[in-house]
Amino acid sequence: MNHISFIRLTNFRNLANQELKLDDLVNIFIGLNGAGKTNIIETVSLLSPGKGLKKQSFNKISTFNTDRPWIIFVKYIKDNNSIDIAVTYENNIYGSSLKKILINGEKQKKLLQLNYIPTVIWFTPDMERLFTAPSSVRRDFLDRITYSFDKSILPDIKCYKKLLKERYNIIQLNNYDENWVKKIEEKIASTGIEIVKKRGKCIEILNKMFCTDLSKININSCSIKLVGDFDKLVLENKLEVSMEKFLYELQNFRDEDRIKGSCKIGPHKSDIEITYLPNNTSASFCSTGQQKEIVLNILLCQANCLIKFFNKKPIVLLDEVCSHLDDKTRSILLHLIEKLKTQVLMTGTDEKLFTFLSKKAKFFYVKNGIIKMK
Repeated sequence: MNHISFIRLTNFRNLANQELKLDDLVNIFIGLNGAGKTNIIETVSLLSPGKGLKKQSFNKISTFNTDRPWIIFVKYIKDNNSIDIAVTYENNIYGSSLKKILINGEKQKKLLQLNYIPTVIWFTPDMERLFTAPSSVRRDFLDRITYSFDKSILPDIKCYKKLLKERYNIIQLNNYDENWVKKIEEKIASTGIEIVKKRGKCIEILNKMFCTDLSKININSCSIKLVGDFDKLVLENKLEVSMEKFLYELQNFRDEDRIKGSCKIGPHKSDIEITYLPNNTSASFCSTGQQKEIVLNILLCQANCLIKFFNKKPIVLLDEVCSHLDDKTRSILLHLIEKLKTQVLMTGTDEKLFTFLSKKAKFFYVKNGIIKMK
């Protein structure tokens, strides 16, 4: 089974310098708030693209009162082969901090890295507010799932953001080259359409799983929909009309976009609409407990899709997931562990919350940044 077997930390937050050996299935970290539990699972999230589950600048993560960079070293077992992965950061000439990943001691090209790095899924308490947060938070949530299915969406999004910035800089000029802007807007439109198509494909896969495999177990299903006039045209495969509409609005709203510093149309304006099927209610109107259940159900659905359709065993990180535990949450966790047999790292303040897993789990205790095995 694919899993992380070993982690060594150097200068990482309050954990400083430590090593730990993980179980290939369930690992539970118990400690008071502020002990460093979430920091432990953050180390695994940093294997993924981006800034990890805390989304903090890389140069802010080092142990307090040290100017030395943090380093995360993990042994990842994949298809019975051991892969050494080291993650750290370096500052570039512009003063920005960039993540650096070494595979078996060597820096690999980004596309090659993807063959060695595990797919990581995570839940954090702030995700319970997914449905009351700004639409950008839900887009990021969807894009992380989409990326786990189709890695090509990440360069598309980076290219799209770069093109939007380039267009904005040009239309600030008093006398700009019309042909230059048109070429950029054509690239923006074509890239934007690709992003919507990939998001739509991701949602199609998730909904299919909810309607098939997950409908047969004790899990409340959801229905997910990408919303927006532009998105609707793309998903209805009206690509020529989508392109014409996108280009028309880019051209006709240049003055407004220049003043507002944004762009009126595109996948950066999309949103997702989720319906909780047991009572056919929008997730935004569900109770806090139901909203937590919905997020966990979607992550469970993602894990099932990765295993069934993409032959990938994800590593799942669950931060304080057992607070306000109910039967549905317990069912989700048990399905992840017993049926999918994927590696899970969990945190909590009380060992009693995990009694239903006690015979299947490896427990660690965290106090003032020190990790000890039970």
